[in-house]
Amino acid sequence: MGMPGVDGVTARLLAREAVQRLDRMHRWMPAGHAEQMLREPLDHGGFVSQGALAAEVENLAALDRDAIVPRRLLDGLTAIAERAPLYARAFVPVHADCHWGNWLACDRSVTALLDFEWARFGEPADDWFFLARFSGPHLETVLDVIARATTTSPETLRAQCEVRDATYLASDRRVALEHRPPDFPARMAADRLRGLEELIVGRYWWRSVRRTS
Repeated sequence: MGMPGVDGVTARLLAREAVQRLDRMHRWMPAGHAEQMLREPLDHGGFVSQGALAAEVENLAALDRDAIVPRRLLDGLTAIAERAPLYARAFVPVHADCHWGNWLACDRSVTALLDFEWARFGEPADDWFFLARFSGPHLETVLDVIARATTTSPETLRAQCEVRDATYLASDRRVALEHRPPDFPARMAADRLRGLEELIVGRYWWRSVRRTS
């Protein structure tokens, strides 16, 4: 998680191999029991539609009776929801949790992807988000690798990642308010709040664009 101790050259090599492996999975056409399992309903907390994200933000605001989440963050989430696609398509197999803590690598080569608990049908961007978001200081490198390999414009890729980031953070923060510690660890709840601050105020997915514009 965060690619600790990895230099820039190695990060690019690992990202290329990870994208290649994920792309092969996205091209896979499962059948039989595999298809049935991947199509089972799953409350995965990810982006499914503009309406669902807007409703998630509304639920979060309604539950936040102590105003733990500042109004500017809720407004920022609403703005992201308004820019989101109407629906997410569920048309390729996705891992849906492929952050760098779930990859094995040796000698600058990816060797395995682990933990398919959240695997389902979704959009390739569901995986690109995890690969980029949890790459630590190598975010721009990983985004560049994904954009080049998938011929996706950098702006489109950033927007796809932003809406997924917003959805997961809003969902996790809402769960924290619903269940409260110890059902939802206090440290994790605080981390999600910091993540919202970084996403909305820090414009996480657009920071480098602002610096170069």
